[in-house]
Amino acid sequence: MATAGPRCLIVERHEWETGGAQQQLQITLGNARTFFGLGTRNRPVTLRVFLDPSLTTPTFITEAEVSREYKNGTRRLNGFPAMGAVPASFVFFEETEDDWVYDVWWQLDKSIVAARYQGWEQGRNSQYGRGRLSVIVDAPLRPRIIATLG
Repeated sequence: MATAGPRCLIVERHEWETGGAQQQLQITLGNARTFFGLGTRNRPVTLRVFLDPSLTTPTFITEAEVSREYKNGTRRLNGFPAMGAVPASFVFFEETEDDWVYDVWWQLDKSIVAARYQGWEQGRNSQYGRGRLSVIVDAPLRPRIIATLG
């Protein structure tokens, strides 16, 4: 997707949605629209997954899908079974030089990530707790591992 410069979407994954059966990642609607475009149809994407964010080459590459807009005001990343193994964290989707291809990794220290960036959008609260956070920031993020506030 051509933009003025690359961006990175950061999406919170809650503890209650982790585990092998929880293979989706919900994305707040405002940031999903801004980052992936209108949600009138499902959109195939390519994910270059970095299991170790410090690596320079992806661990594996897979296809997935960003859903159309659901009636509950969210969109979802579907068709990415590895998401079921991702623990509570912030998941990063960084645009690459290729349209609809994203570098993906996650960071377990949610507090340091939340404190590092401004402008978080919060999803709706649910019976499980506080709504998820998401934000779009300028990319590239280097280093990918965020260990400090500065």
